[in-house]
Amino acid sequence: MRNVMLFSAILAAGSVAFAQDAKPERVISVSGSATVYAKPDTARVYYGVRVSEPSADAVKDVLTKTTTTIDEAVKKLKLSNVKVSSAPITIHYSQGNNNLGVGVPMAVGGPPGGPGGGGLGPFVGGSSHTATITDADPDKLKAAVDSFVKAATESGANTSGGDLKEINLDIFPGQRGNDGPKVELLRSDDSPAREEALKKAVEQALRNAKAIAKTLGGGEVKVISVSDAEPEKPTPSMSALSIYGFGDPPAGSRSPAGEVEIRVRVIVKCSY
Repeated sequence: MRNVMLFSAILAAGSVAFAQDAKPERVISVSGSATVYAKPDTARVYYGVRVSEPSADAVKDVLTKTTTTIDEAVKKLKLSNVKVSSAPITIHYSQGNNNLGVGVPMAVGGPPGGPGGGGLGPFVGGSSHTATITDADPDKLKAAVDSFVKAATESGANTSGGDLKEINLDIFPGQRGNDGPKVELLRSDDSPAREEALKKAVEQALRNAKAIAKTLGGGEVKVISVSDAEPEKPTPSMSALSIYGFGDPPAGSRSPAGEVEIRVRVIVKCSY
């Protein structure tokens, strides 16, 4: 019995000594980001028409006729795999005709002269449409988009659709509401490119973790967990000209022409 107690005491003493010598596990969290570009197979064209007329009915009439003209021009292209969706017409009453574009929504057929019948300003209306074009061949997709945008613009599309701007500063002649159609390129299945981007992002995070561990005198880096994070949004500096739609964007914000940008960010938790 005495020998057993002595052996237990020796084990306990050894355990205390081992615990004192062992280094506590240290944990760090690092992030990694990556961007991969893929060929598109889908494009969305956002376009619309913006007009200013003395009455709400006149606005509706002009918008309807212009939209019909655009539809007929697009049909003549005989493009396949094109779907167009349209939002209801929006009409605002421009109070005071003060060039600020400040207005209130008006129903078609509302009181002439706007709210109160004062006749202080014109009626401003807009239509909004989205065309979805698909083609597995990127070159054919580009050709279809170019011809669609050209036909729509020449037929009267002068905005990218969406809601009418409540404040529109006419700093430059012809600027008001004339931003033209916008194109968004997409990839219907971006999983292969996203997997590649995730792999690169994790590799970058591990390099960062190893560099930090080495600086702090740590040992082997082991991954505890990996989680997705929201990619950081680029914040390019913009000049006054680029804000108002003139000039080229900063070089840092450009992506390869005709490709879809896939950006990912991960948070990797490691011990060292």
